[in-house]
Amino acid sequence: MKLSPFIAFSLFVSFLLAGFESNAAEHRWNRTILGPTFGSSLLQSRTDPNGSFSGIPKATAIWLGDESNSSIGFDADNLSMFAGWTGGFVHVRGGRDALLDHDEVRGKVSFITKGPGWTQGGEWKAKPTKFGPLPRDWAKYKGLYHYGKRIVLSYTVGTGKVLESPWAEKAAGAVVFSRSFEIRELKDAESILLAQSPQGGGVGQVREVKGVNMSIVPRSKKSGDASVIAATVLGDGNSVGVDGHRAIAKVKAGNSQFTILLWEGPEKELESFALYAKKKFVSKELVKWIKGGPRKWDVTLKTKGDIGMPKKGEPYALDTIQPPFDNPWGAIMHFGGHDFFSNGDLAVSTMEGDVWLVSGISDKLDELYWQRIATGLYHPLGLRIVDDKIYVLGRDQITRLHDLNGDSEIDFYENFNNDAEISLGSHEFSTCLETDPEGNFYYIRCASGTRHGGSVLKVSKDGGKLERFATGFRNPNGFFVGPGGVVTAADQQGTWVPASRVDIVEPGGFYGFVPCHHREEEPKTYDGPLCWIPHKVDNSCGSQVWVTSENWGIPKGELLHLSYGKCEMFLVMQDKVDGTPQGAISKFPFRFSSGAMRGRFSNQDGQLYVTGLKGWQTSGARDGCLQRVRYVGGDWPRPLSLKAHNNGVLLRFGVKLDEELANDTESYSINHWNYRWTRQYGSPDYRVSNPEKTGRDKLKVLSAKLQSDRKSVFIEIEEIQPVMQMEIAYDLEHENGDELVDKVYNTIHKLRPAF
Repeated sequence: MKLSPFIAFSLFVSFLLAGFESNAAEHRWNRTILGPTFGSSLLQSRTDPNGSFSGIPKATAIWLGDESNSSIGFDADNLSMFAGWTGGFVHVRGGRDALLDHDEVRGKVSFITKGPGWTQGGEWKAKPTKFGPLPRDWAKYKGLYHYGKRIVLSYTVGTGKVLESPWAEKAAGAVVFSRSFEIRELKDAESILLAQSPQGGGVGQVREVKGVNMSIVPRSKKSGDASVIAATVLGDGNSVGVDGHRAIAKVKAGNSQFTILLWEGPEKELESFALYAKKKFVSKELVKWIKGGPRKWDVTLKTKGDIGMPKKGEPYALDTIQPPFDNPWGAIMHFGGHDFFSNGDLAVSTMEGDVWLVSGISDKLDELYWQRIATGLYHPLGLRIVDDKIYVLGRDQITRLHDLNGDSEIDFYENFNNDAEISLGSHEFSTCLETDPEGNFYYIRCASGTRHGGSVLKVSKDGGKLERFATGFRNPNGFFVGPGGVVTAADQQGTWVPASRVDIVEPGGFYGFVPCHHREEEPKTYDGPLCWIPHKVDNSCGSQVWVTSENWGIPKGELLHLSYGKCEMFLVMQDKVDGTPQGAISKFPFRFSSGAMRGRFSNQDGQLYVTGLKGWQTSGARDGCLQRVRYVGGDWPRPLSLKAHNNGVLLRFGVKLDEELANDTESYSINHWNYRWTRQYGSPDYRVSNPEKTGRDKLKVLSAKLQSDRKSVFIEIEEIQPVMQMEIAYDLEHENGDELVDKVYNTIHKLRPAF
């Protein structure tokens, strides 16, 4: 198998990185052949004695080539290059299988910047908010282009349109960083922040060295430390300057094309840097690099699926679309989202930042083709395809992916919306990208100390506006927007969340997690769930998905719920009483091979496709799964609905029941209990009969009566009442003699009149 030049160079990079830290305990992600960009919340290296920066929430590390073995870091919130470093790219820290920890730069920091990277109207101003991007009229990140080994950043400064491409080269034993610019229509003269001392060095100065004007900043205030950071501007009438201990570049209004050089080293070697700067540099025509480059991942992988067999009497089989776990790049397959193109192909994202194109999906799954088409996204846990264009949700932004030259590999990673605020919290995931009938986008964020933590967020169809839709979520990994724009979510047990819960989410609603209420006053109550789920039944929720297929057995319009922790799926039976939604769950009889998180129905075959990953608190066996829940015919041998009355419940099954067992009160065992909503982690079960005592109350079944359709049975229950959790165990038979033994769990907010 012939490898592309990019893969060959990446293998060399991996060799260098392995040499930096050969500790056998280093996480396997560090052995992956990465792309030239890597999205993360980056910290300084623990092995760098110079110290550098406290952490960048929305960082993109950019690899600057194997010759220099150097990298530069772009801060999308501040529109700045927050650091340049030598000796490597990034080091993935392995906390919770590298799914939770922040990452760090690998090597020695040469320079840093802090705060906004550009002036506004020629003035240095403080950012108006601690987190989130600069105001759009100041500066706006548009996205980045891949062209072979080169990266071109696109953003605006005021009315100005900026293209910027960083690089680095070795010169006289040192590394020289460069930033090449093409700027159009800049209204005012502005300044760019170039560098400052990582250790707060003294006041900088502009001076001429060998005929080259340089901005020179002492690296530190330590006596005897003669190291400096120097910068110069080449071309087109722009110049360098200083602002206290910071090196800056002054950019004229209008159009310009220039290159900035940055160097760090002993002051006595400034002349060598000056001689390098006096070389004849040909200005890069960056517009040539924004039209689509050659494929980097030019090996298409082939796998074969496994067709599952249904259990006796079951209407569904579980098929497996085998991922290429063994691939040339060592890419890890922790799947975080997927969706279908109009031709039936799939796009699948991984937690590690890749997007794969999967084609060849058929009834037999006998020839499946996988192409790695994008890399470097930041923990993408949601993916949506709209008009055959891929939108990927990461921690940092929604990215719209563009193939500019038709080779099925992504050339432009467009920032569709990055208005959400994120901090350096370790669990600030954004999950489940969905759209409503009007084309607006929605996703849900885990808890954080920002304005958007623990909230459902809504983004306008054009990406121009973000707003909070609902609040009070802890660490949700489950969310969906169904037909008619119905929003559902699922949080999991923790502080202020007594047990896992599935919600119908209303605009402005508050769903229980007090630290993220986002109100002037702390709420004293919360909006109740559609259904509570006991912790042992679903300890960690995945997404929901509505049945949209006419060919899937269970009727169109029903709601499904996925369990990440238990690798299972449930039918959610909805029961609205006087406008109040409540419901129950019934489990499907199979397990996915990894933690089930996302579900989509295919418009081609009408079947359900599920992706997921293996991390903490899941019983999954494989890194990731892409599986098909296929309807093979027959009826659902479990309850399809549950209606709560003030004298009992009406259970309607999908099959006809044996009359004798259905009418036998001994066929049913019913318990109920409540939880406590407190700041404590989860809640024990509390008796309804004695709220101060833990445990469950067993309810007496007074009678059971099979109805005329032979599928519905009314169970008369003594002392039925509104309750947070009810468990109904049944031991019945299909009229053909097949056993029907299982449990349903339901929540009762209101009761109907007597049946």
